[in-house]
Amino acid sequence: NVLDTLGLVSASFGQWQGAPGGESVELADEGAWHYLSLQFQDDVLIGATSIGHTEHIGVLHGLVRAHTRLGAWKERLLRNPALAMDAWLASSQPEALWRGARAR
Repeated sequence: NVLDTLGLVSASFGQWQGAPGGESVELADEGAWHYLSLQFQDDVLIGATSIGHTEHIGVLHGLVRAHTRLGAWKERLLRNPALAMDAWLASSQPEALWRGARAR
């Protein structure tokens, strides 16, 4: 689900409300009208909510829809949800393309 309300883009994918026993993380910048919530079950991103973070929408949708196993990237995302693009590259692309992403 993607909605553009007077220029403020919001999106939700998968189990955006989370799952029993799952883990979640939120990143909010109220002054900039940005919000990002990620929901995990084991090392899989099962849901996401994004407001104002349009650069993450395709990546989040792809990770949720593909049930991508994130491995160690789950812990990195719990510390910094803004690393979604790096997590996607590291989890779904050949190593040569994401070698620099894992150094963060």
